[in-house]
Amino acid sequence: MVAFGKKLKERQIQEWQGYYINYKLMKKRVKQYAQQIQLGTLDRRHVLKDFSRMLDNQIEKIVLFLLEQQGLLASRIAKLGEQHEVIQQEPHISKIAELRKLIEQ
Repeated sequence: MVAFGKKLKERQIQEWQGYYINYKLMKKRVKQYAQQIQLGTLDRRHVLKDFSRMLDNQIEKIVLFLLEQQGLLASRIAKLGEQHEVIQQEPHISKIAELRKLIEQ
């Protein structure tokens, strides 16, 4: 388990680095919570509430990134669809498509 954080960091895509869950921060906070609970300076309810809020923020960061990427992909797919339509309207391409249909029959 010790190597998990290192492996996670090594396998991250550099340009997306800011969108991953901050594992190091989360692990640090869990250790702090455990110490504070043992010392009696925090109760479990407060810890759960605080950790849940932090986890929600991390998840929200990822969801927003995924939505952004989904939008980019949808845009690229739409552009490819437009290009496909233009190509299909070219006379020699449509003849090839017709020949394919005849061959497949």
